[in-house]
Amino acid sequence: MTQPNILPTLRIGLQGSGFIANFHLQALRGVRNAQVAGVYSPTQAHREALAAKANELELGPCRAFDSLEDMVASGEVDAIWILGPNDTRVETMRTISRVVREGRGSVRAVACEKPLARNLAEAREVLRLAEEAGLNHGYLENQVFSTAVLRGKDIIWRRGASIAGRPYLARASEEHSGPHKPWFWLGHKQGGGVLSDMMCHSVEVARFLLTEPGKDRSSLRLVSANATVANLKWTRPEYVERLKQMMGPEVDYSRRPAEDFAPGSRGLEDDQGKTPRIRCWPPGPTSGPGFPS
Repeated sequence: MTQPNILPTLRIGLQGSGFIANFHLQALRGVRNAQVAGVYSPTQAHREALAAKANELELGPCRAFDSLEDMVASGEVDAIWILGPNDTRVETMRTISRVVREGRGSVRAVACEKPLARNLAEAREVLRLAEEAGLNHGYLENQVFSTAVLRGKDIIWRRGASIAGRPYLARASEEHSGPHKPWFWLGHKQGGGVLSDMMCHSVEVARFLLTEPGKDRSSLRLVSANATVANLKWTRPEYVERLKQMMGPEVDYSRRPAEDFAPGSRGLEDDQGKTPRIRCWPPGPTSGPGFPS
């Protein structure tokens, strides 16, 4: 059997130079055998600033590229982190897939920030393009690796399940102070509101907790899903005006809101026929009077 070609260092190219890209730089400071080798985003000043920051943090050597195609074809990166706005994901993946299929560069993998795309059709297209190019691919989820979640799962299964049997319900919720850019408030660019932006975290954490240790995530099969969307905060007149002041007149939630509340549930079935459930209620950025954290 041929042994896989294991890289001594994974050279990462960042597509995107905004809010989340800076978080990835900070996170990669704690990762061994990884280098931030390249950055591309449409704004020259932004990509050059992020490349300079990567070098300052001793994550490089890193350089800014003039185009995504140049970075993919450079031979200087092994994996691409897709960190740009949601409405650019499909075109980004088309460029990566095409360059790789043409035999240019050394990219062997791609990882994408959440959500994978704005809708199911786009998500399937992103996956198809990755598989067509023979790329390893993954989703940049962080919460299942947090210490609290890992330790919580260990206690649930090692202590609780040994007495009461497998856990049958996981509930998850989160909120934060974002979004931090105008495009993320626009449903047609983001793909909606908190249903896709934040529920993805809660669903994955709950699924992880309900998956028996040592078994693949495919051991839980999705059998049902439902959700309700609503607006609790950002369609109120005072918050509509505040949002315009923060993000500009294009973001007008009196006319084109996206949901800021989206409770939902998932029904699962394990490989023994048992049916655990997931319950999530991502409330979005709901802080202030009447919206306790």
